[in-house]
Amino acid sequence: MVSFVLSPLKLVSLMVMFIGTMLSVTSQELVGVWVGLELNLYGFLVLMNPDGQHNPEACVKYFVVQSTGSILMLVGFLILTKCILVSAFTIMMAGTLLKSGVFPLHSWVPSIMKNSSWFAGGLMLTWQKVAPLVFLSMAIPYEGVIIFIVAMAGIGGVGGLNQNSVRVMSAYSSFVHTSWMLLSVTLSSVVFVAYFAVYSLSVGLFFYGCSLMNKMSMGSQISSAVSGVGLLMLMGMPPFLGFAAKVLVFLMSSSPGIIACISGSVVSLKFYIDFFYSMMIKSLVDKVKTSSVIVWGLVIGANFMGAGLILVSFI
Repeated sequence: MVSFVLSPLKLVSLMVMFIGTMLSVTSQELVGVWVGLELNLYGFLVLMNPDGQHNPEACVKYFVVQSTGSILMLVGFLILTKCILVSAFTIMMAGTLLKSGVFPLHSWVPSIMKNSSWFAGGLMLTWQKVAPLVFLSMAIPYEGVIIFIVAMAGIGGVGGLNQNSVRVMSAYSSFVHTSWMLLSVTLSSVVFVAYFAVYSLSVGLFFYGCSLMNKMSMGSQISSAVSGVGLLMLMGMPPFLGFAAKVLVFLMSSSPGIIACISGSVVSLKFYIDFFYSMMIKSLVDKVKTSSVIVWGLVIGANFMGAGLILVSFI
């Protein structure tokens, strides 16, 4: 079974990532936002290849993309001090869009995901999006955010249809969920945190299950169960938590952007179902073990309880 050994270097890197994101989200100064993003970047770069065992290509690409975005943001901040508002805003938003992987500067995400480890890929699709998305929603008017919501939902739904790589499929899936998170962050910080927590849990379960597959034949049933539950949560199928999170955003939103989010999710069901079907067929080849049934029962039960708690807390 795969285990993530938390060495002192990794622990420090995780702390730096957390501190950087919190600094960016809570800072009231543009310089504080930029410094927080840089701290987050330095911590994550270490976690992308802490032991030197993975292909450094993804780490180098990510560093180049994020460094370019940081330079653009810093230049925009400096121009803003000269009161050249339009140019400063344009350059600053270009840097933010590049760092967050949002349309039209999103094409780097699938290529980097394809060569990343499961752990680094999971962080890149979840925690690394928090600070840029929050800053983007605060800096751009609501009408502008709607454009990005519609674009990300369409690109994510259509782009993932013909993908054979699970990692690349997950990257396009994240585009659809990014549209939901952008919509939720414009509604309420509580709604955003709830959706982000469910999405992160879904990605974590799915990637952890995928990392276990084919490592030990005895763990194949457990890995299929874990990744299957994560995938169903990403799909937003009832009664899983992913469905409850989408219902929460739907009930809170009166924006036309919700139509684009739902449409993107419906289209993305095609490649979700394809992967889920192939995974289940592979799993059924082996004899069903009691351990996998227990795992399915526990995780599904936890989803039922969590969905009830989320819905009850907002009544």
